[in-house]
Amino acid sequence: MTTTKKRPSVGQILGMLLGAAILLLFSPIASFVFNSGSAVGMALGVLVFLLSLFFPRVKAHIARLRTQKRGKILLSAVSVLLLAVLVYVTAVTALVVHGFSASQSIPENTPAIVLGCAVDGDKPSRMLQKRIDAAFEYLTENPQATCILSGGKGDGENLSEAEAMYQSLVEKGISPERLCKEDKSTTTAENIQYSKTILESTDLGGTVVLITTDFHQFRAGLLAEKYGLSTYKICARSGTFSLPTFIVREWFTVIGYFFGK
Repeated sequence: MTTTKKRPSVGQILGMLLGAAILLLFSPIASFVFNSGSAVGMALGVLVFLLSLFFPRVKAHIARLRTQKRGKILLSAVSVLLLAVLVYVTAVTALVVHGFSASQSIPENTPAIVLGCAVDGDKPSRMLQKRIDAAFEYLTENPQATCILSGGKGDGENLSEAEAMYQSLVEKGISPERLCKEDKSTTTAENIQYSKTILESTDLGGTVVLITTDFHQFRAGLLAEKYGLSTYKICARSGTFSLPTFIVREWFTVIGYFFGK
């Protein structure tokens, strides 16, 4: 007697397509970046695809666990954990997205801090260039404002992020006298901390405009508040396809804030 394999249901097919779409969305092919957010996103896509593909077996296995005392405890624990994770990532995502909006009515000539990111050899990366462009626009509209350029030299970078921003802004016509380089920091926390030291040493006060990429504003604002700075914000826009990757990465970096990293 021959048996025929049961074809996947419409729900399974849709689930597999969803998993494949998530995998593609977070892959470097679509986002042009690879980081912890990419890895988690692609892993989630694979998980959704496999759960959909083997859904009947998964469903049967869960049914067996429900008939056992230890199985019920395990399923309850997993359910609570998944609920907690869902609440956390939803809350962080909402807060990160809320940070996308630029501040209204920034006082004229308020000092600014531009937070650095990767330099490709000698040139600003695409994301850093967008931050530079946002800083240039602000400095042009506020001709008496001073700007702190914050970012050290990382692996694969031939010059510090601060220096890359400095060179680019000077080339665009911003006077060097208006620019302060903070070129020692390697994290967002250090960006804020070391920039505050410059603010204090130059009597620029404790109110600043934070210029960084949209997804980065929420965490940068938390750190600025931690170090006693009052902030306005200007957001450089991230790429449409890379944004999900960076939002997922923020799920983890925000945890670092609560542990003092």
